[in-house]
Amino acid sequence: KIMKKLFIVLAITVFAACSSDDDSGNVNTNEFENIKTTLPQGEWEDSKLIDGQSDHTSDFESFVFTFKEDGTVRAQNDLFTENGTWAYDNSSSSNEELILQFSEQTPFDQINDDWDIVSVTNSTIELSDVSGGNGDIELLTFTKL
Repeated sequence: KIMKKLFIVLAITVFAACSSDDDSGNVNTNEFENIKTTLPQGEWEDSKLIDGQSDHTSDFESFVFTFKEDGTVRAQNDLFTENGTWAYDNSSSSNEELILQFSEQTPFDQINDDWDIVSVTNSTIELSDVSGGNGDIELLTFTKL
């Protein structure tokens, strides 16, 4: 009888220890890892770029973004082509991120960032970031063409 009670107590202790690990806040997730296969499928437009109270969407209205599987991205319009890189990162303890890196040339300096991934569908990628200077929320949305 004592052995049975000891086994039950031990089993409950082991189970509780396992389940509490799952609830810890520093477990890296990969909920949005499909962004790595979604972005290279077709062409995208920047359908929203908001920085606090400022709407910068029109700065990119003529650009078509093409994301390649090798981590390169090209933004192109009739007059200009800008090349950059993109990467999915889930090593942050807080959020999964899409890292965009272009030159510092306007308007691309506005989207160089480690963007928190908000949602991923086959037709829309929603990103957000807290602006460093004033704490404004920046929102960036790519919509598939």
